[in-house]
Amino acid sequence: MWSLLPIDAGAAFTQSVAVPAYFYPGTTWDQLESGAPTVGFAVMDPDNGPGVFQDPFYVSQIAATQAAGIRIYGYVDTAYATRAVAAVQADVDLYYLWYGVDGIFFDQASNDCADEPYYENLDAYVKGKDAAAVTVINPGTTTPECFINAADIILNFEDTYAAYQGWSPAGWEAGYPADRFWHLVHTTAEIDMPGAVLLSQQRGAGWIYVTGDAMANPWDTLPSQSYWATELAYVRPSGACATPVARPKLVLGHVDTPQADDTVAFSGRATLAGAPALDPTGTGVRLVLEDAGGVISDVEIPAGAYVDPPAAGWKVSANGKTWRYIDRSGSAPGGISKLVVKDRSSQAPGLLLFSIKGRDGSYPATPANLPLHAVLLLDATAPDGPCALADFSGSAPTCAFSSSGSSLKCR
Repeated sequence: MWSLLPIDAGAAFTQSVAVPAYFYPGTTWDQLESGAPTVGFAVMDPDNGPGVFQDPFYVSQIAATQAAGIRIYGYVDTAYATRAVAAVQADVDLYYLWYGVDGIFFDQASNDCADEPYYENLDAYVKGKDAAAVTVINPGTTTPECFINAADIILNFEDTYAAYQGWSPAGWEAGYPADRFWHLVHTTAEIDMPGAVLLSQQRGAGWIYVTGDAMANPWDTLPSQSYWATELAYVRPSGACATPVARPKLVLGHVDTPQADDTVAFSGRATLAGAPALDPTGTGVRLVLEDAGGVISDVEIPAGAYVDPPAAGWKVSANGKTWRYIDRSGSAPGGISKLVVKDRSSQAPGLLLFSIKGRDGSYPATPANLPLHAVLLLDATAPDGPCALADFSGSAPTCAFSSSGSSLKCR
């Protein structure tokens, strides 16, 4: 069974999909756009670079993709720092002149520290055209820390899933935000794709793309719709959950203090399509909170029957329809010490009631990053499984901070 939380329970881990979109404008780009906002950026490549003329189909396609909320970076080859800087800069100029890109992807990048100034100078050149631009370098393999100032994002893995299973980052990457690193994993069977995504989370990749496509060019298409939908769900669970929570109530307390002393209370009801069989004791449960900036908390309530010691685990009612998680161990995941799930399908098909309470967690919501979404995954092993989504982005239900800023109430 895959562990969904590679980091300390309750800690935020924001991840997005980033795609090398080496395919011509058309239906594949439409599929790419359907992945927003989980898809954060894509790399365009008209002709191993900007090409020799402005393509009107790319002009309209890039504008539409940007309007969907996906940033576009232009592909530029650097030939492992041997290509003339003037030629590289000329390609950068054309991307901005013809397509109004949001940044540049420098491919075939060197991972020799002696070449770091080459890329740092290119980064400065791009920023000189647009201070908000993002630069990416692609050594495609383990990269030394000397390159951390050479670009905003380092693509430090590009290979097959077979290779990814035995690969690991150097270790220094853990000292930087996850959004500084991107992993590309190709030749991945659909059954193995969830494992690849979870490995990327364990390895601190803020950007990920997994595909079943293979060499010579694994980036010339997108996966099937089922593969694509499941991948998006594993990366950003709330984006794939279509079951609304009715009468949602979410209260976060002590959010104005930096210590891990936040409280949480979340409750509601949902009607699950198909009335799926539930087994929290066997699968665990996962709670994900997102704001406008991304995931702020991702907590897995583990599977397992209640055991004392450590005084933690699930208890099931005699009729097998109510599950209660209790944690008195002093190290409750995300501070969540009590969770109740009630199957009320006898009253209405698929009806589910839930309530969650906790303290000493970390739920760093801020007024600037509202609105908030909360998703309860009722099978922690399957982000595309039964779930319930509380959307607090409308006029009701909505969220409001207290006058002191110490608590947030959503209802």
